Amino acid sequence: MARIVALWRCLCGTSVKVVAEANFSSPATQMAACPKCQHPRSIGAEKIISVTEDTLGAGATDVSPCREKQRLLVVHDKALHIYLRGSAELAQAAGVLAQAQVEFLIDKVNAARQSLLEIRKQLDEHIARHGC
Repeated sequence: MARIVALWRCLCGTSVKVVAEANFSSPATQMAACPKCQHPRSIGAEKIISVTEDTLGAGATDVSPCREKQRLLVVHDKALHIYLRGSAELAQAAGVLAQAQVEFLIDKVNAARQSLLEIRKQLDEHIARHGC
């Protein structure tokens, strides 16, 4: 396990700092919420250790968030919720539903995962291109 730090500016303007542990051989995703407005954000980590307001980044409040990045973040969070909901539904259905229904759920979860990965790729490319 490696300790990671994720920093971002929330939609409410708060600089958020998340300290977490990640296992890069088996990636997992957790949800962290802004300490002020509770807006959720996905974090690539196994376990979240702390979520705090980043006071070191507080001086940069005049920087407006990139609209495209914000749009991609919203789409990413929605795709993540769809994937997590489908995964939970699949886990509950295992051993209860008929094989055809389970296979349908597996296809649904795989499609949601693929969508999530594509959106994450777009977000990463946008951040690399714009530096925002």
